[in-house]
Amino acid sequence: MRVLFQRLFSTLVLLGLLAGALVWNREAGYYGLVCIFCILTAWEWRHMLIRSGKAGQARLSFLFGAAYPVLLSVACFFNKFRLTMRDEFRMMPDPLLLVVAAPVILVVVAFIREMNRPVVGSRALRSVATTLLSFIYPGWLFAFAIPAIHLGYLEAGAESPRIVMMVLWVILVTKMTDIFAYVSGLLLGGKFFTKKLIPHISPKKTWEGIIGSWLLTNAAGIGLVFPMFGTASLSPASVLMLVLGITLIFILAVYGDLAGSLVKRSLSVKDSGSLLPGIGGLFDLIDSPSFTVPFLCLLMMTVVY
Repeated sequence: MRVLFQRLFSTLVLLGLLAGALVWNREAGYYGLVCIFCILTAWEWRHMLIRSGKAGQARLSFLFGAAYPVLLSVACFFNKFRLTMRDEFRMMPDPLLLVVAAPVILVVVAFIREMNRPVVGSRALRSVATTLLSFIYPGWLFAFAIPAIHLGYLEAGAESPRIVMMVLWVILVTKMTDIFAYVSGLLLGGKFFTKKLIPHISPKKTWEGIIGSWLLTNAAGIGLVFPMFGTASLSPASVLMLVLGITLIFILAVYGDLAGSLVKRSLSVKDSGSLLPGIGGLFDLIDSPSFTVPFLCLLMMTVVY
């Protein structure tokens, strides 16, 4: 129960930050929030790599992880300015170019740095792979929230665009998956199923928690549609589509969270940090959204571009 209350406290603090960004309702505010999460996550990755002693270029990974979301935010701003002035798209807009270029440049630089060291078994390959992974997951993936929000402002200017609400809705639904799984597992875990979900990765995750979370997440996700999108009523077909969409988000969120557990277990680290009581660090906060937000952004890009 103590951990539960700690999680609730941390969740309220995070919701307060999100509420502040919503009240201010500026593109830069949303970018800034994503940048803070990504930069702190990159810092936690650096410490996890150093503490674990595993092969990896921790400083290089942190440099790319901290600079990337800031540069992506700047690219989005200037891309919007150019479109406003010229009203035309380039073959590949600056934000998309940066999204593709960042991991490519990181791999090249990581290999060049490894060439200055003696070759000892597969250490060089593991170092480059770990460096790339520590940049991509979850920071690079979660930073897709920046171009997703950017697309919203391209469509609706500086007003409160529905696309921005969609990004926030996906993130909220994703995090509700984590919270409801923890609560359902705490209350019902082991009462109906003796077999755990994936005990070798996350011993505390239960099937009761997963099923309870799916039910509660669907109810809460549908309920959020009314205040966030100003919807007065939903048809049965709309409810069915929402359930299918929330179920997809739910599956991706569960695997995103398990991916975070897999990383920490591989590095022999219990928590990525201690910034958020009951949750851990920012790494533990954005691990599951890093699997859901990119899909939403890619879906938006297929419509806009």
